[in-house]
Amino acid sequence: MVVLDVKNLREQIKNKLANLYYFYGSDILTVEDCVKKLIKAVGGSENIVKLDGQNLDFNQLTEEIELCPMFAEYNCIYIHDCNMDNLKESERKILLEIVKKIPEQTVVLFAVTGFDIYGGKTGKNKKPTVQNKKLIDAIAKSNYGIVCCAKTKNVSQLATEIVSKVKKQGCMIERNAAQLLAMQCNCQSLLIQQEIDKLCAFANGGVITEQVLKDMVVPQLEATVYMLTNAVLKYKTADAMHAMKDLLALQMEMPYLMAIISNHFIDIQRACLARQNQKTVQDVMHDFNYKFSFAVENYFRDSMNQSLEHIAMCLNLLCNAQAKMYSGVADNRVLFEKTVIEMLKR
Repeated sequence: MVVLDVKNLREQIKNKLANLYYFYGSDILTVEDCVKKLIKAVGGSENIVKLDGQNLDFNQLTEEIELCPMFAEYNCIYIHDCNMDNLKESERKILLEIVKKIPEQTVVLFAVTGFDIYGGKTGKNKKPTVQNKKLIDAIAKSNYGIVCCAKTKNVSQLATEIVSKVKKQGCMIERNAAQLLAMQCNCQSLLIQQEIDKLCAFANGGVITEQVLKDMVVPQLEATVYMLTNAVLKYKTADAMHAMKDLLALQMEMPYLMAIISNHFIDIQRACLARQNQKTVQDVMHDFNYKFSFAVENYFRDSMNQSLEHIAMCLNLLCNAQAKMYSGVADNRVLFEKTVIEMLKR
């Protein structure tokens, strides 16, 4: 079974291309980076045939695979977001047969960035859903297939990367500030890169300190709101109280804070409804103009096994509390604490 980590995959792509690849994982930015490196290795995007994995035409796929390249070394086919769970059993069998017979002149790439391949499972040892794992295993066990899972790195690993990336942009960052940045961005590589670009532009060749980070990085708020929402949905009172304390320490305008929390519950509600109506991450991104797939994937994951009634009840409590805050009839801090406690009641 040929399963490589990201570092070894990059080396493999430099040395000799395989005929079949499958890229997936929690770190969406790294998956996208691996896709870019493979596309560059086959001669650039002009040499790529990209197929929509959500609406795969198997006759077209078979024809494309059999074609001989005219102006490049390889005939490369990129299949984005093929979710085996959404295919009929007959279609799954066809696809598994197709990947058994990839010609030498062809490179086929499967990459997942737009749906939750883990089916809502979380934890260090989570695995792809049964049907998606069948395709992954078929590719990994073939004589010409390679699988790479881009796992989310921990805070320490990301801090090392952050220090290196900041240095390349002509600045310096304190190690503790790099760790804080990783935590504030929930270890999401895409968010971290965006913040690095912003911080380096601000530092202009100087040092990025922990205080600069606290002053400039907004995801600190978003990350804490996420922790509060997640704790409420899972009825984890201690975690909710801890997140609430952290939010109060930010000393924000309470109505604004309540609006941000409400928006997060609305995101979860949308994902919950989308899942019930067999809609995908891509559908939700298109319909509601979300920019980043990893965020919607998180909403889908967090909406697993959630009660729409509980979400609606939380939104109703938040709405009522916000109205009272604007009317000035109650102490905002007390009202916020009371609302969180009410949301935790079963």
